[in-house]
Amino acid sequence: MESITRPSIRRLARIAGVKSVSDDCFHITRKIIYTKLHEILSTAIIVNSEHQTKTLMTDDIYDALWLLGHNVSQSSELGTSTCTK
Repeated sequence: MESITRPSIRRLARIAGVKSVSDDCFHITRKIIYTKLHEILSTAIIVNSEHQTKTLMTDDIYDALWLLGHNVSQSSELGTSTCTK
């Protein structure tokens, strides 16, 4: 998890409205990210096995997040071009 750099954590904190981040927060933030990501992926793998496929799909992630109590909306329009010629 050391690949999550201090500047990237600082950028996320700035987006959330934090003005400054102490040095103690970086290690703890990495631990929290690792723990939550592990929880989400473990649940997604269980959901994937219920779908009886070998490829982890975005629907598996959305279902795992829903099972964990996170309300995330999904759109079929993501990734499509909004520009017209």
